[in-house]
Amino acid sequence: MPELQLKVVNKSENGVLGKALNNFNKVLYSSGGGFFNLYLNSKRNTVIKCYLNSEDVSKMGNEAKVKSITEKYEKAYQNYLNTLEKYITDTIYTKAQKRVSNPHENAILSEYYEVNSLKGIDYSEYQYGMQLMLLKMDWNSVLATKTEGFVVKFKKFYVPVASGLYKSAMRHYAIQITNAGLEKDKVFQKIYHLTEDYIVNFMPYVNQTEEIQNIVLAHKDFLNKMDSFVRKDLNDLKRNLKMLEFTREIFNYSLPTVAAEECYQNIIEKCRNAIMNTYITADKFEVYMLLLDAIESYYSNILSQKTIWDNEEEKTCFTEIWDKFTEYKKLANIDFDEYKRLREVLFITQEIKTLKKSNKDYSAAIAYFRERMKQQRGLRYFKNSVKKLPGRWKTRRRQAAD
Repeated sequence: MPELQLKVVNKSENGVLGKALNNFNKVLYSSGGGFFNLYLNSKRNTVIKCYLNSEDVSKMGNEAKVKSITEKYEKAYQNYLNTLEKYITDTIYTKAQKRVSNPHENAILSEYYEVNSLKGIDYSEYQYGMQLMLLKMDWNSVLATKTEGFVVKFKKFYVPVASGLYKSAMRHYAIQITNAGLEKDKVFQKIYHLTEDYIVNFMPYVNQTEEIQNIVLAHKDFLNKMDSFVRKDLNDLKRNLKMLEFTREIFNYSLPTVAAEECYQNIIEKCRNAIMNTYITADKFEVYMLLLDAIESYYSNILSQKTIWDNEEEKTCFTEIWDKFTEYKKLANIDFDEYKRLREVLFITQEIKTLKKSNKDYSAAIAYFRERMKQQRGLRYFKNSVKKLPGRWKTRRRQAAD
């Protein structure tokens, strides 16, 4: 009898029972189906209720009750995510196969497979990415189909959970930067992409403080000022620098100073290489000005906040440069051109000293920097230090004759 039951179960996918289950799943997860909406609503309401209960109980300090409520929330949360994922794999995938899916559904399916591909490569990144993708998909659905009252209710769950996932993903990338075996360029790009996704898709829905509004407006202003006619690699460098500055504002604790310093050094190094490998004068100057902005941002956002130094010489050098720079900044509102000139001379003279100590050949960059320093009156002029010694000087011919 057990063998017969096992055979029935094994053949149920192709039998009457299997077809019935498949048809039930199609009805359950069909797009716009009333039964699916009821099913998803129940899962959504349950996870919201369990989350709010866990928040209330955690303030009481009753460990047993906290553990019980937390376990209920985790189970409800997992069921909720499974329902959303099942909708993608059953409904959207079927519609895409039949070529009746819309562009929005195609984008969801594409993002799903992109995140799912990380499962065997980096499971932690896969977990954070999958949860963020599913939550964002349902959030957009709630905004489009639910009443304002329910949106406020769902927001109490969505905002803190999504915020925690963003911060966890950023901490994961910060740890990856310290892994010498990984391609760090890819990790840097993931950091910038996560920051931009946070600003565009999450920040507009959190409590609009003055700081958050300034970041959102600054991001929009940056996109409006981007020049589409400039070389793509230069635009990418500009974007990376701006996203890194936003990262320091938003994820100051999730991306520690040590990890952020590596990001800045990577951008500065790419600017140096671009200067040496660019032969069009206008493009070279664009990269040069970007290098100055990157150095200023590096000093302001990293070195000025650094508490532990490798040696006292580096700290003394930074202090001298930073003191001069803070003095020069006072000129910005009085004589902006002079402030720009002094800033350029200060940073580039130090840059020349740094490149001279490097084992890499930076001769092309140093030559360009020296040319700029001539134009900006930044080179030191040495007095003639030749001394005349007392005595009688003779030419070689006279010495030979004597």
